[in-house]
Amino acid sequence: MRFLLLLMITPLSAAPRPDFSGEWRLQSPPLSRIVQIDHRDPTLIVQVIENNRQETAFYSTDGVDRPNTIQGKPAKTVARWDGSALVITATGEQDVTTDRYELTAPNTLVLKRQNQVLVHELVPLRAGLAQADITPANFMPMYGYRNRSCGPANGHHDPLMAKVLILESAAARLAIVSLDLGSIVSARLRDEAAKMGFSLLLLAASHTHSGPLFLSPEPDAAQAAFLRQTEDKILSALKQAAGQMFVARLSTARGSAQLGYNRLVLREHGRARAAFNNLERIPYGPLDAEYMLLEVSEPGVGPRALLIHHSIHPVVLGPTNCKYSADFPGAMNGAIQAALPGVQSMFIQGGAGDMNPLFLGRAGNDKDDFAQVNRMGELLAADVLKTRAKLRDTGMASHPIRTNAQVLRLDDRWESGKTVEVGIAAALIGRDIAIAAIPGEPLHTLQTTWKHRADVAFPLFYGYTYSAGGEWPGYIPDLKSAAYGGYGADVSTRVEVGAGEKILERLLQSLYGLRGYWSAVPGLP
Repeated sequence: MRFLLLLMITPLSAAPRPDFSGEWRLQSPPLSRIVQIDHRDPTLIVQVIENNRQETAFYSTDGVDRPNTIQGKPAKTVARWDGSALVITATGEQDVTTDRYELTAPNTLVLKRQNQVLVHELVPLRAGLAQADITPANFMPMYGYRNRSCGPANGHHDPLMAKVLILESAAARLAIVSLDLGSIVSARLRDEAAKMGFSLLLLAASHTHSGPLFLSPEPDAAQAAFLRQTEDKILSALKQAAGQMFVARLSTARGSAQLGYNRLVLREHGRARAAFNNLERIPYGPLDAEYMLLEVSEPGVGPRALLIHHSIHPVVLGPTNCKYSADFPGAMNGAIQAALPGVQSMFIQGGAGDMNPLFLGRAGNDKDDFAQVNRMGELLAADVLKTRAKLRDTGMASHPIRTNAQVLRLDDRWESGKTVEVGIAAALIGRDIAIAAIPGEPLHTLQTTWKHRADVAFPLFYGYTYSAGGEWPGYIPDLKSAAYGGYGADVSTRVEVGAGEKILERLLQSLYGLRGYWSAVPGLP
């Protein structure tokens, strides 16, 4: 009897509360209205893009009053659940408006406002892929080592590739291009990509030291021709990828493989100096051994692309090598693509400014040295393939993409009155994937700091990546490394002391802005 009585007085369960997260497009052309929602109850962030104007509102669905700017005017807003619908009331100085949000179908959001019924459709993420061989046809001077034993390159070992991934939402298009090059600066590509409708183009160099040297203050005819040809190939690949877009899902995972060491070793005299040739494979630290995987899949087809983000200098091949090679990232990509037919494997370099590989080809002959390249690449590939079992779908079909790009003017560390212009960018994909893009060679501490402070589930740190403009700034040390010195810390670096932290602060500020956290009105006490 007691059990039956409990059943009788137990209230019926409340209606399930939906998750409104995603990107929604108004189904009433010619009106242009996109609503981007990040919903983690009781927090609801709504960004509306309408008639080339953007407005962000931050609500609490538990009925707490929040100040916001609604249609350009300050208002007190209250959001409350009414069954499975969310009712938001905005009280301004002269009027009161009420919005009722409701999912009438899995991919349909209905907004009822006064006498209006605005029907929005969920916009799925779309992706496109392409690649191009950018290996020079001519033998040019090689990148990376001043003491190269040969003059120009004298052969090809494996191809240098440009691989394109386009991610597209209703409001933005992002292009990521991985490049088997030491560095890249191209205002032409940045400008042409903008004309093609890309919100942001990330040119991510792997930093192989076995590619051509083509960026210089006064390039010769061959160097200028190679840059132009490479730009043409990348533009062609961007057009190809844009012409074969597909609905995409994203999955992420993290793994760890300590295949590198920190080459800035603290010496007895209290200063750091570089250990370039660590043939004993001593695992000097500190370092960031974590790698991060971003997989792009097509529903009903399967995986289409796998991006591997890791932070190790591609210098398995030393100054005695005179053949073009992508170094270990090329060997890793080859092994992954052999294991996953039809998947485009893309290596994305991180904060590798002070990270060297544990495997070094310093025998001085191709057979032994390239054996080390293959060993390093295959070890990383094997670990990546094992970690793929941990991939988890983001759980979202729709991922709003938001980007911010800017150029910072930093002081030159050594020459008073001179400056260094550094283009940086931040991108937010959905609510959980954030990218910080920095050109030049950032040291690993900047990467780990970004990962700790970005406050998203999957923070990616793209070093060696040209985006917003500016120049190639060389090494970008963190403050502590700049103080203790060594290669890349107080030599072969031009940027002012503290530049790394200044860049990080600006990127974090951009990221929180992309997430909608910077309110136009004061918040609650």
